Amino acid sequence: MSYGFTFGASATDFFGTVSNIRWPSDVNGVYVAAGAGAAAGPGGGAILLTNQNGAVLTVSGRQVGLIVAADLNGLVITIR
Repeated sequence: MSYGFTFGASATDFFGTVSNIRWPSDVNGVYVAAGAGAAAGPGGGAILLTNQNGAVLTVSGRQVGLIVAADLNGLVITIR
């Protein structure tokens, strides 16, 4: 889910880790992050998201393209 505006196009390859968990079920939930930024050409990026259980998802990686954004993003993770 994403709310806000994004202008441009880019390709992104992210990897990440989850921290601040006690049980595997703490990973379940809706992760949210707010941000703004711009990129032109190749570069790196990082996003820090948190969920209602206190879990922190940190993702980083490479991004290529031209993009300008100001938005609120989310991600739902469910482990079965």
